Amino acid sequence: MNSTPYKTEVALEREVQNVISVKAFVIRDESYITATQTNGTVVSIAEDGKRVGSGDEVAVVFPDEESAAAYANFNKVSNEIEYYEQLKNRVGLGINSPETYNKMIDEACIDFIIASDEGIDSNFDEELIDFRNAVTARQLATGKELNVDEKLASLKAERETLKTKADKHNTITATKPGYYIGSVDGYENAMAYTDVTNVNCAKIDSLLNYQKQDAPANTMGKLVDNFNWYLLCNVPYTSSGDLLEGKTVYVNVANTAVGTIKCTVVHKGDKEGDNVAVVLKCNIMNRDVANLRIEDIEIITDEYVGIRINNKAIREVNGEKGVYVIRGNMIQFKKINILHSTEEYSVVEIIDDSAYIKPFDTIINEGVDLYDGKVIS
Repeated sequence: MNSTPYKTEVALEREVQNVISVKAFVIRDESYITATQTNGTVVSIAEDGKRVGSGDEVAVVFPDEESAAAYANFNKVSNEIEYYEQLKNRVGLGINSPETYNKMIDEACIDFIIASDEGIDSNFDEELIDFRNAVTARQLATGKELNVDEKLASLKAERETLKTKADKHNTITATKPGYYIGSVDGYENAMAYTDVTNVNCAKIDSLLNYQKQDAPANTMGKLVDNFNWYLLCNVPYTSSGDLLEGKTVYVNVANTAVGTIKCTVVHKGDKEGDNVAVVLKCNIMNRDVANLRIEDIEIITDEYVGIRINNKAIREVNGEKGVYVIRGNMIQFKKINILHSTEEYSVVEIIDDSAYIKPFDTIINEGVDLYDGKVIS
């Protein structure tokens, strides 16, 4: 009857992010790639987001799908021939132990699986070749005879059959240096690239609701000329205090393979109603970011590492903020230094001082008649 119940939790080290969730419109310095031949099947030979030079081949146009398929198979068979010709010249002597070769195979297999999950075609192909080579190296090192003459003859005959159909194509080249993107989305002319920092909330709203337009009939992709691209968004005014021009922030692009990217705040407008216009600059370019346009993003303005504490547990004793913890059968008051607070919780600094809260302390969230040194049953 004399015991008093307490609601407690264990103090754990946490990483907490201050996040602003908004919708953003992506602006790049884009220009269409056009071609004289518009009928047929277009096949990109440059990866989206890849840097190309003036005159580099970026795509080929075939009169029909059969010719396009023959071209793809011709290149595949040619790569196979090159592989087997190299294999034929290898000497079957191994300088490593079987365990070393097994480790090489395991590592190559893991890299192949990771590349498969990432979905980047060039990485996938490279890791597949590395895995194949690791298996072959072990076979040769353990004395397995690999006769490739018959396989080579079959592949060369297949390549000759494909050659006639594969040659029926016209090439499309880049007219100037830039990053190649093989598709268009109809938003390329939504706003001039040079006006990217001359925006307000109304302009960004209009971009987010922009009705995309059809590209010219002879469009065969586009080039991104400038290294930098931008995310335009309207941020709630009450959350925008940390978004100062020049500040570096990290942006998580939700529901995409992009993940978290590093950006710089290059423009912050005046308050308009409940929002402010914010422009973020980024210079990362790859296949995933090349096709971003209207996206849900999370702007990570700050990260805090410390102990997360329920605000109900925080007390003030003799002008010092802290919490009560249970050690054995005694209550102790431990001081805290708050790094970040929300309406529900605070993140406090981990300080190497016995007077301050430590990880794994048992914090009292709710209780009555609490004081330092109280003995409990």
